[in-house]
Amino acid sequence: MKKGKVFGKSQVIAFLMVICLGGAVWLNMKFSSKEKYLGETSYVNKSTSKAVATSAKVTGESDYFSEAKESREKALSEAEETVKETLKSDKLTDDDKKTVTEKVRQIVERIEGANNIETLIKAKGFKNAVAVINDKGISVVVKSDGLTTAQTLQIQEIVTSETGINLGDIKIVTVK
Repeated sequence: MKKGKVFGKSQVIAFLMVICLGGAVWLNMKFSSKEKYLGETSYVNKSTSKAVATSAKVTGESDYFSEAKESREKALSEAEETVKETLKSDKLTDDDKKTVTEKVRQIVERIEGANNIETLIKAKGFKNAVAVINDKGISVVVKSDGLTTAQTLQIQEIVTSETGINLGDIKIVTVK
């Protein structure tokens, strides 16, 4: 070993490899989800969604889907009536009316997003689909005997492209 040299080439290369390995481990931890892996279906249980409790009652071929859509339409009609009555009130300030209008706009965007997702999922060959968007993410219920990895990825891609929701916030539920 020559005098004055503290590190040799092999020591520098080993040090760089350790740094690269540490970076790879950090990136893996940062971008991998503890909840599920890409392409793996995440099933919703009773504690996180009403969809499972309702899906357990499925008796007919499309009972769940028609009931879910009817329920959504009924809730939308009731919300529309409430908003109309609220906006007619003389007690509201202009700021209050703007706040109500903004909330209505957000609800309309969610409904449009859910409808677009359902239409696109059906276009991919699924018989029926219902999308439920809330503040925490989205639950998608599809009629299927089981999903392949490719089908799961298709659904996830549709949801992320329509809503911008992270993969970790997407729950996919299958109903036979």
